[in-house]
Amino acid sequence: MQFSLPFEKSILAEIHARLLATFGPQRDTWRLDPTSQLVNAMISSKTRDEVSLRAFRRLMHSYASWDLLVHAAPATVEQIIQPVTFAELKAIQLPRALRMIAARTGSLDLHFLMDWDEEMAMQWLNGLPGVGAKIAATVLNFSSLRKRTLAVDTHLLRIGERLGLLPGGADYERGYDRFMHRVPDDWTGNTLYEIHWLLKYLGQSICTHASPACADCPLQDICPSCPPSLSGPNPQAPNPQARLSRPQSAAA
Repeated sequence: MQFSLPFEKSILAEIHARLLATFGPQRDTWRLDPTSQLVNAMISSKTRDEVSLRAFRRLMHSYASWDLLVHAAPATVEQIIQPVTFAELKAIQLPRALRMIAARTGSLDLHFLMDWDEEMAMQWLNGLPGVGAKIAATVLNFSSLRKRTLAVDTHLLRIGERLGLLPGGADYERGYDRFMHRVPDDWTGNTLYEIHWLLKYLGQSICTHASPACADCPLQDICPSCPPSLSGPNPQAPNPQARLSRPQSAAA
């Protein structure tokens, strides 16, 4: 029987357990430093992971140090990161963000954020050009900082709305706040990293934008958007044979 999801923290634990059984553990083998993750996250927005990761690698090859990117000409950066979405704008914002970091701190090293609480660190990063809640959370969680933030991308917004966890039309900031309000108190940054990828895989393979495959979804009985005829429990939904590629330390 379908039911409305209660606004309580236990629901994310249930979702995590079911998706873990479907897609398996999501663990990383290495992490970028937070400044490199910022660069990676900024160029990856609205872009497929495989495309943005190649662009990030071209930037690393072109600039031996991010200090050299600080004063790079936007036209040069744009040429390197093409064909990422909004390449022209990102090529302007990226050096500006790095210059602001250097002006504020005297260097490009963001490891000092390790000692800050998550809310303060999110606010500081949000003050950089081209950085919002999604990019800030990605920098803090996906990097070597491993902080307790959830990277909420378009997949998480869509799934959160369908599950009744988010209001319709929620943006990244509101989505982040609503999701974090429901995160169990004992979850670490590694657990938040894992549920990000589990929900993203669900959004890419089953709960897609245009044609969600509700019959294959392990959350169908707790999803208010699922057709009533498919609302029975399905904890053993088929594990997609084509595993989705997760670039290491890539942005959401």
